[in-house]
Amino acid sequence: MKRTRFALLAVGFGLLGGLLASRGADAQQTPPAPAAGATRSLSVATLAPAGSTWMRVLEAWNRELRRRTNKALQLRIFPGGVQGDESEVIRKIRTGRLDGGAVTAVGLSQIHRPSLTFQMPGMFRNYAQLDAARTATASQVSTAFDQAGFVFMGWADVGFSRVFSRAPVRTPADMRALHPYLWRDDLVMPAVFTEVFGENRPGPVQMQLPEVLTALQTNRADSFVTPPVAAISLQWAQQATHMTDMNVAVVVGATVFGKSQFNTLPADQQTALRETATQFHQLLIQNLRRDETAALAGMGTRNITVVTPTDAERAQWTSLFERARGRLVGRIADQAFINTVQEAAH
Repeated sequence: MKRTRFALLAVGFGLLGGLLASRGADAQQTPPAPAAGATRSLSVATLAPAGSTWMRVLEAWNRELRRRTNKALQLRIFPGGVQGDESEVIRKIRTGRLDGGAVTAVGLSQIHRPSLTFQMPGMFRNYAQLDAARTATASQVSTAFDQAGFVFMGWADVGFSRVFSRAPVRTPADMRALHPYLWRDDLVMPAVFTEVFGENRPGPVQMQLPEVLTALQTNRADSFVTPPVAAISLQWAQQATHMTDMNVAVVVGATVFGKSQFNTLPADQQTALRETATQFHQLLIQNLRRDETAALAGMGTRNITVVTPTDAERAQWTSLFERARGRLVGRIADQAFINTVQEAAH
């Protein structure tokens, strides 16, 4: 598999893993035996590379789903972007060529653009605030996806993004000499880079995810803003010498299925799919946050210098993020939904 691709999700982005604790109550229920050859496979695509945290959890979710349904239902997972970028994955789900996807906010925005509110720069200082905002908006989000023809199975973090570069970056002005990577389908980071570089100045290098590693290796791009776990999984961290110790935004992801595909499942299989999805999304979030802590602690062993901005320098970023969020009002969500998220978080 091409290791230059991953997902989240969803996208980052992304999704769900091994479960031992559930074996108690579920093991007491004996699912009906399927007829010979009646196993149903749900095709799920993701940018997450084979062997990544996301894929390990997806594979564990599949094992538990097969156990719960006595092998009547399983996931057929396509990792590493072999089904195309996230916009293409969402199109394939809509046309029935795929059943679902583990995607980042880029894919989610193709279904429900206000999902990007959770990825707005400077929106959250920590995961407790993110979790509170998700809880407060769970019903709204689920309903919006349902109305768009999708079943929302659960959130998954990719992590808090940070600035990785080949020169120390303390302030927004320090970035103006750089050429950062910008995901061509991203609707959030352009607002940040506009505030950094101005309306008409060159700076970000737009490309799709599979192009990034080569671009970094050939100096077409010299910096990127992404979560530490993703930077390591995609081998981008090998091309950086500095990391700014400052949260930019949470890169979120989720798993979604086409509503029409989901509705073809018998009621007991729908229940098994939803219940195992909830368990494994929670486990994935737990695992990714643990991995993020470990990745941050190990930056020195990767020959990456951690740059710690002063309070005054952080204030410059805080102001920039606030202006960038102002640019996004009405583009990704209305002010009312953004206020709901902010009020729940704070």
